[in-house]
Amino acid sequence: MEIGDEYEDVLPRYRVYAQKSGVATVYSIHETSYDFDGVPLEYSKVPASMIALSDEDLIKDIEEILYAFEYPTISIENFPEPHENL
Repeated sequence: MEIGDEYEDVLPRYRVYAQKSGVATVYSIHETSYDFDGVPLEYSKVPASMIALSDEDLIKDIEEILYAFEYPTISIENFPEPHENL
């Protein structure tokens, strides 16, 4: 089983976000909620941190974060539009 197989056809709980910061682009992971059409509706303003009550829970969270990389990075400045590398 590949990472993310158990999440097939399910929108990711976490998404990768990008934001310009001076001359650099900063990337972070945020919990995301969606509308009924699968469009991101809102995201946590504080990036995700990895804290769990068991190693199994931590592994599950890490797998969910890795699954986020299978989707386009979202622009914080133009939410919910995809980030475009310029």
